[in-house]
Amino acid sequence: MQILYEIQLYSLSESLPLVCRRFYTIVKSASPYFHAQYILGRIVRQKKISLSEIYSRALRYSICDQQVIQSLRHLVKGLNFTPQEDKSLVRLPARIFRNLRSGSSSSPTAHDEPLPLLQYLWDCPDIPKLDLNYPNGYPLTKAVHTKFVPLIKFLLHHHASPKCHDRLPVKVAIRKRDLGLLKLLIERSPSELDNGSGKQGRNKRRKLSDRVPLDVELLTLAIGVGANDIVHYLHEEKGVVPNMETIKKMVGRGKFK
Repeated sequence: MQILYEIQLYSLSESLPLVCRRFYTIVKSASPYFHAQYILGRIVRQKKISLSEIYSRALRYSICDQQVIQSLRHLVKGLNFTPQEDKSLVRLPARIFRNLRSGSSSSPTAHDEPLPLLQYLWDCPDIPKLDLNYPNGYPLTKAVHTKFVPLIKFLLHHHASPKCHDRLPVKVAIRKRDLGLLKLLIERSPSELDNGSGKQGRNKRRKLSDRVPLDVELLTLAIGVGANDIVHYLHEEKGVVPNMETIKKMVGRGKFK
């Protein structure tokens, strides 16, 4: 079996494990360290590559889970070349969020993937910071679509923006007629004001600004999906002023008398 591993690492071939079912099973069931060696071997064929690009490319592989990342970190430290220095962020592939499912009988928790992996990546000091808005706000949009509240809170806390892709996460929350999710996306928590320092001082009475600009487009969308509580929230609490067309819709639905 060891000779098969060595052959695969020497060839770094995507196709070789497909020659027979037995070989595929052996390679697939290999250790995280072997998978990390294979992934890194394919990535570092270029001599000049940034650290963020190494992790961005590694995460595209379906075999790259938290254990593989742990092994990859040790391998990267032992490389005989210095990664190109830059300030770019690690781009997360859509595959990490694609398997999130909505309509589950139980609410997702902080122990459900991909949250543990994201927390690990964020906390490792030798891994560049993550671009949680790539691509086009997909992570936050998908989390809202599946009502994965712990993931939504994590993304927002680490600078994911509900404004991405023309405020798509916000629009998804409205289409789902979920006022709680909408408020979570729009309103900042007091902890964001003091940055976790616990010291408010002069900031004690400061009004927290919303994360997202609110306008008649969102109000019209809420009316269209019959989200009456959201219509009230946007119009009465947030002061969104309807235009004439929106007023007609509100009158037609009994919102104005």
